[in-house]
Parts: sequence; C-alpha cells; structure tokens
Amino acid sequence: MARDVYAFSNGKYSDWHRKYDGIAYIDVDSVECCMYCYEPLAIIETCYDKGQKFKATTLSKIIASRLNIPCFLVFYKELDNTSLTFRIKRIRSSKTEFQLMNEDQWVSTLRNLHLNHSKNCKKGK
Repeated sequence: MARDVYAFSNGKYSDWHRKYDGIAYIDVDSVECCMYCYEPLAIIETCYDKGQKFKATTLSKIIASRLNIPCFLVFYKELDNTSLTFRIKRIRSSKTEFQLMNEDQWVSTLRNLHLNHSKNCKKGK
C-alpha cells in the first residue's frame, strides 16, 4: 500500500488519510482547463526530473480516458532561476515517447489544446 511506501509527509490531509485501512486516494497533479467554461482539456501528471523514466500514472490515465481527453507525464527541472525545461510524454490518446521541450514548446502544446477546444466552447470567444 502506498501509505507504507512514502517516508515523507505529503501534507496534513494525506497524513490523516493514511491512518485508515480500506480507503485510498491519489492526488491528481494538474487538470488543464478552458479559462472560460472550465471544461477539462488534459490531465497532467508532474514530477521533478531526476532522470527517471517512470512515474505511476494509472489513475490519471483512467480519468483522462473517462473524460476522453489527453494525459501527459511531465518531468520538469530548473534551467535557471526563472525558467524550466521539460521531458514530456503523452500517455493517453496518441501516445508518444519522451520529448525534450523548452517552455515555449510546452506552452505551444497547451495552447493548441485550448485552440482546439475553443471551436466548440460554449462560453468562450
């Protein structure tokens, strides 16, 4: 059980929740959403990049599948004091291998999700 694996606290609620057998939860890192109607556009599982090749994403993929939206695994690290670099893998809906991206490239990917949604958005421009 995950409650036995982690030696660090993931917050008060997590600590509280781990005290009880028979219940489980997993945090969802990020939901990219429309800024007008709040429709979910992608599930994003994030992790600080230490060169690893894997992070558990089962729940994120299930949620994305049920919502019929993409799911991304994003490893990130600081490039300098003000910017990040990314290793990104699409893990649901047109799966990809890891791609190195700078901030502009990742923002472009996210903007494309918004652009595609805007064609059908009920509240946006």
